[in-house]
Amino acid sequence: MNKQNLTFLVNKYDLFEATFSDYSIPISKTGEVILEIERYAFTTNNITYAVIGDTLGYWNFFPAEEPYGIVPVWGFANVISSKNENVSEGEKFYGYFPMSKYLKVIPKKINTHGFIDDSNHRRKLPSVYNHYVKISKNTDESLEYHPLIKPLFLTSFLNYFFLKDENFFECDQIILTSASSKTALSLAFLLSKNKLEDKKKIIGITSDKNIKFLSKIKFYDTVLSYDNAEEKLNTSKSIIVDFAGNSDYLKKLSDYLADSLKYVSLIGLADWSSKTNFKSIPNSKFFFAPNHAEKRYRTMGVKKTTLLAEDLLKEFIMQIKHDIKLKYFNDPKELHELYLKSLKGKIDPSKGYMVQLSN
Repeated sequence: MNKQNLTFLVNKYDLFEATFSDYSIPISKTGEVILEIERYAFTTNNITYAVIGDTLGYWNFFPAEEPYGIVPVWGFANVISSKNENVSEGEKFYGYFPMSKYLKVIPKKINTHGFIDDSNHRRKLPSVYNHYVKISKNTDESLEYHPLIKPLFLTSFLNYFFLKDENFFECDQIILTSASSKTALSLAFLLSKNKLEDKKKIIGITSDKNIKFLSKIKFYDTVLSYDNAEEKLNTSKSIIVDFAGNSDYLKKLSDYLADSLKYVSLIGLADWSSKTNFKSIPNSKFFFAPNHAEKRYRTMGVKKTTLLAEDLLKEFIMQIKHDIKLKYFNDPKELHELYLKSLKGKIDPSKGYMVQLSN
């Protein structure tokens, strides 16, 4: 076991300032469990967590001393110490973790599928982030992609059904920015799968360097470059689903589409340095997945929603795993560099970045 709990810290007020710190390994008391974090994914979604960490409370999941915060990540962890009779040492769980080596949890509502962390500081936070799923030994080959894809896919799954519930705001075409991002690809997959029923044109906007990558995946009817999208974009009734967060570009696109733009769903904030206020973009609204998850559970039922999402997730992973290869980082310095590249938007969409710091 490590002598210290190596943790990656980010200055909440200057995201380019980041460092590592050694914390003491937590010790379990009655009812508590210590998880050793095995590996986790790092995507532009984690940058969104940092950008809106104060606004939506993402810094509150794993508190740190000011001015620092811990960016949450999705991954796998193993139980190395348990003083809870219903959780055994050696069990593996998928869930929401700090960028650390260890995490102490207080399992509640334990069943064969997992548990909820009932730590005091997490009780008022969205429950979807506090659920830890038990990993069985008989898992399928899509599991290794879950930390990378699952949280992003579930956001797009919820967004797809939200748009469908709204009859796609009577639009003819759906425009996805940051079209090579894994969240955008997830939505494009769902739109493509249901294209015969929905009858919507699927348009992706991306940077020039990613057009070739997207042409291989074939979820989009048309892929345009940020540089000249307005010149080639049809001004028929449209929805924009924005995964980039570049409000300057979004305002430009909105002005071009004018009255034909029926709705803008704001999901990502990876390009967080733009200056335009999102409130100046007509018919735009932030999409907060946990709220929509609660609504979906009420209308479709928890079991039916979960099974449908899991089946579609597996289908999506099996389609894209040959085009998106996992790349592992084992060194703290590599992780620091990956974080800064992600912050600058310099990520290769054909790679899935996984962090597995060595002991």
